[in-house]
Amino acid sequence: MRRKVPQLEFDFCQHGGKRKGAGRKPKNAKPGMPHRQRSKKKRGEPLHITVRLADGLPSLRRDGALKLVLAALSASSDRHRMKIIHYSIQANHLHLLVEADDRECVARGMNALLSPLARALNKLWGRSGKVFPDRYHDEVISTPAQARNALRYVLQNGKKHGVVPRSSIDLCSSAPVFEGWMERPSIAAIPAAPVVATVAPASTWLLTTGWRRHGLLDIHELPHHEKQPGRPRANLADSSRRATSR
Repeated sequence: MRRKVPQLEFDFCQHGGKRKGAGRKPKNAKPGMPHRQRSKKKRGEPLHITVRLADGLPSLRRDGALKLVLAALSASSDRHRMKIIHYSIQANHLHLLVEADDRECVARGMNALLSPLARALNKLWGRSGKVFPDRYHDEVISTPAQARNALRYVLQNGKKHGVVPRSSIDLCSSAPVFEGWMERPSIAAIPAAPVVATVAPASTWLLTTGWRRHGLLDIHELPHHEKQPGRPRANLADSSRRATSR
């Protein structure tokens, strides 16, 4: 009779699959944009983009860095079929409102903006290495209310961080060229700052007409989720009536 040989069992080392501590580690103290597929966007939908600076670098609002950022924004305001409509420069991040035909245009436009800007900033600071280490975060804007909230958040972002008085507008943003204020502040109320970057005119319905359905922006409004102490919440219906009467 043929002798029966017992089947051997092999214990293979498992390298794949979900496990604790796996995945790309964040480059900054604050976790970056996860590497998952971005949401789809239609041609007429703008994007709110946030780009974060690496930890430990000087402020982007200081003279030398600010001039470089303004120049880069002007040079990339309408490239690769991506248009920069509005922007806000904060100490360690940028906010952009952009229009583009599709995701490929956004990727090419953002690369054309950030790559030369990173090289220029490294030269200014006398260093090497990553300047914008994480993927940029973006949010698709698809409704008029969302468009107005995005405009308020970007243009008033300096007030969120306490670097701009509530009765003024931020010259480290495109707020001075924004034409949707209820009442423009006097020139004397605007703090001195370098020249505002050139931005492209909006062409999507949401950033030209749609957002106005919810009223023009008040310079005293704070970004979303922040309540203004001692000042009643803006009535969107009243704002809309005032906007249409102008």
